[in-house]
Amino acid sequence: MTTAVVGAGLAGLVRARALAARGEDVMLFESSDRAGGVVRSDRVDGYLLEVGPNTVRPTPELWRLVHELGLESEALLADPRMPRYIDFGGRLHRLPTSPAAFLRTGLLSARGKLRILAEPFTRQGDASGETVREFFTRRLGREVADRFVEPFIAGIWAGSSDRLSLEGAFPALARWEADRGSLTRGAIAARRNAPREPVARKRGLLSFRDGLERLPQRLAEDLGARARFGRAVDSVDRAAHGWTLSVAGENVEVERVCIATPAGEAAKLVESVAPDAAVALSEIPHTPLVVAHLSAPAGIRRAGFGHLVVPQSGRRILGAIWSSSLFPGRAPSDQALYTAFLGGARDPDALALVDEEVVEIASRDLSAALETPQIFEPVRVTRYPRAIPQYELGHASRLETISRAERRLPGLSFLGSYRGGISVGDVVRTALAV
Repeated sequence: MTTAVVGAGLAGLVRARALAARGEDVMLFESSDRAGGVVRSDRVDGYLLEVGPNTVRPTPELWRLVHELGLESEALLADPRMPRYIDFGGRLHRLPTSPAAFLRTGLLSARGKLRILAEPFTRQGDASGETVREFFTRRLGREVADRFVEPFIAGIWAGSSDRLSLEGAFPALARWEADRGSLTRGAIAARRNAPREPVARKRGLLSFRDGLERLPQRLAEDLGARARFGRAVDSVDRAAHGWTLSVAGENVEVERVCIATPAGEAAKLVESVAPDAAVALSEIPHTPLVVAHLSAPAGIRRAGFGHLVVPQSGRRILGAIWSSSLFPGRAPSDQALYTAFLGGARDPDALALVDEEVVEIASRDLSAALETPQIFEPVRVTRYPRAIPQYELGHASRLETISRAERRLPGLSFLGSYRGGISVGDVVRTALAV
């Protein structure tokens, strides 16, 4: 069986390796000269910058992959006890992680805390067609939706809880309510029924000494000559016994083709053979994102993962990762590194800001949250016009259209963060499901 994988982002690399491991003849085509797609780690003036994803949860599938690739000695795991914060009411509040901490937190009023205790007795609803905000407001109350869920959605998805589909973004929560009638009972049952993993589960957040890009680099090394960089696929067409790819002016015939590019690029490749899927792919919304890496004297460094921001007057960033607190080697010894995020569904106009404006806003918001003078200096500003696919209402219908095209056109498949989850762990799990 000969398979072409189009796109050397993490999804394409993992799928190509999985196919090769089971004995298939695999060719991976990538238009650029590097592996990893949006997973990118750059060294600049003594700083190690994560330009794409910053933090990765070591899911069982991902940690198995690290083990198989021989990357365990290069892996870094941040302390899982490291505190996380939420910026609300003009100051940072430590994210509560225990019942006692919830009782003490200033993020919720007494009424808001009592509302959480009522969750197991809340009426069961119909999660289909319900947004994330509607679901959490119904089950846990408006304060939780506003002060926990909305900053989480903005920080992780760069999205809006008013738009994301509960079934699309958090299918497990929808199942818990449907099967158990309660998030509390659903969580208990999920933990009790979780299968034992052959590789011990790791805790904390995962990176590598040379950054997250080390993972796709090692995958490309493992694929060797199967991975062909600087080879753009211009079109995909049906052939008598499979598929024909137009690659840099020459035709390549294969029995199967897996398109692992971003949704917009995938749409262009298949518009002649699967126009319905092309429309569905092109309609998947993506939010813009601006990433600002800022430095400051090491003396202001605080221990912690970082903070998310509740929408409020005087704040514009979505949140920040305290990069040099999270992992060693991210900044010179006398400096601290912070990564702030602007834009998203909350503030799409941020994409048009010039670098100086981005740095000024991020510096102001960081200084206010950390209660320190504005002594931040720019390291780099990066913009993504289409950063993260959004699983908004109607997303399930688009995915079904894509699945119908796969059933109708044997040998054609689509792979990417627009289906199966946006996190690195989700992408790896989906790519391994050959």
